[in-house]
Amino acid sequence: MRSVGGVSLALVVACLLQLAGCAAPERPYNVLFIVVDDLRPELNVTYGHEYMHTPNLDALAAQSMVFDRAYCQEAVCAPSRNSFMSGRRPDTTKAWNFIDHFREPGVGADWVSLPQYFKNHGYYTWGGGKLYHPNLPPKNDEPLSWSQEIPYFPVTDEPCPKGTKTPFCSIDAPLDSFFDHRLSEHTIGLLEAAALNYTDKPFFIGAGFRRPHVSWRAPPRFFDLYNASMIATATHPTAPSGMPDIAFTTEGAADIHHWPRAYGPNDPEPHDSQQLLRRGYYAAVSFVDEQIGAVLKALDHYGLSNNTIVSLNGDHGWQLGEHGEWAKHTNFELAARVPMMVRVPSKPQTAGKRSSAIVELIDMYPTLAELAGLPTPPDLNGTSFAPYFDNHTMPSLKDAAFFQFPRCPKNLSRMWDENICLSVPRTEFYSMGYSVRTTQYRYTEWLKWNGTRLHGEWSDVVGVELYDHAGDTGTDFNAFENENLAAEPSMQAVVKEMHVLLVKNYGE
Repeated sequence: MRSVGGVSLALVVACLLQLAGCAAPERPYNVLFIVVDDLRPELNVTYGHEYMHTPNLDALAAQSMVFDRAYCQEAVCAPSRNSFMSGRRPDTTKAWNFIDHFREPGVGADWVSLPQYFKNHGYYTWGGGKLYHPNLPPKNDEPLSWSQEIPYFPVTDEPCPKGTKTPFCSIDAPLDSFFDHRLSEHTIGLLEAAALNYTDKPFFIGAGFRRPHVSWRAPPRFFDLYNASMIATATHPTAPSGMPDIAFTTEGAADIHHWPRAYGPNDPEPHDSQQLLRRGYYAAVSFVDEQIGAVLKALDHYGLSNNTIVSLNGDHGWQLGEHGEWAKHTNFELAARVPMMVRVPSKPQTAGKRSSAIVELIDMYPTLAELAGLPTPPDLNGTSFAPYFDNHTMPSLKDAAFFQFPRCPKNLSRMWDENICLSVPRTEFYSMGYSVRTTQYRYTEWLKWNGTRLHGEWSDVVGVELYDHAGDTGTDFNAFENENLAAEPSMQAVVKEMHVLLVKNYGE
């Protein structure tokens, strides 16, 4: 893909413009859209976790506006990606599992996806990796979303070697044997093509990095960055007091494969096991940080930084033993909250600024369109947060974030056993947990599912949660959601207020 020929006049001009600090061209901005699988906001200076080795993400954050309170709409890959790639909530996409997708007839076959919107407005749209979950929607979406001059670079899975009894593995092998490195090289090739051969139109380039999704597979030098014996573990490794059983899941143990696992909300992993698991996750984060850094360096090298918006976010969070959880698959804060940063060349005054406003992943679609100078996309559930780039301290444009998760317990006496519904038809769910996250509270109602209406029944409540986040700056992953306050007499006014917000957002 990457050429070895001479440098074009367009590239020379672009480089000279960058060196001279000239304004970006009047045509719409390019967009580099980066999504990182299972990335939680546990980064170095970006989110206040200095033990993390994430120099490239931290450098990007120093040039971007960082959003401290960004949330996905469902904390698992396929539904989340169907949601933010369409700009619509899961209750609109009808995609809550690993079976359905928004392109189905009767749902959103004619919707315009995020990359498709840019394509329809004269952009080259190229991509690779895990942007959608593989085959959800199926491959026939590609001609709609992606320009066909350069084929889409599909994601491939890379498990640890057969027989590995852990979800992590240190692999001393050429970098080309790692998918995320190949994706980085492919994305660099796309930037080179945009600078050398496809200069007539702006571009939207998407890159969906696979790590730190399990397996945590990385070269040894990334494991060497972390001493397992020095890694702090969850302060509260068991379920919150008063939590309804349906809020908990052991399904995350499937994500860590053959690792010895606990079988209930009050049976945490041993301390040394938690340290080893965290080391594997951290190594994978540092590995993907290096691959993203190579892409950002190429953006500079090809003279594209001054006219390219760069956005980066996770698809959902991840739990590393907090409350006994070891994946996503819940409505806990650490499953729903994601890192999010956006660098806008025309707004240099926002470099290094932080916003505490509540934003959601469905907001990325209209925001990137507005920042690029395109018309407002119609019929989306998201709200553009572009105004924050003119005033990063302005109040939140929305009162709350909303997210949800279905439950399908096989054993009602042990609701936490293998209960996340990913392979269960949506008509056969047992319950839906609807959550609202305001500035101070996270409130959830677990409702009995109506498989005909495809909605929870407000009159049939399976469980209720209320957690106080007063004083939560987002840097302490242990201090909050440790006590369910939903039954406290003094909190009933708050419960009623949160219920009204849920009904207003999700409908009757």
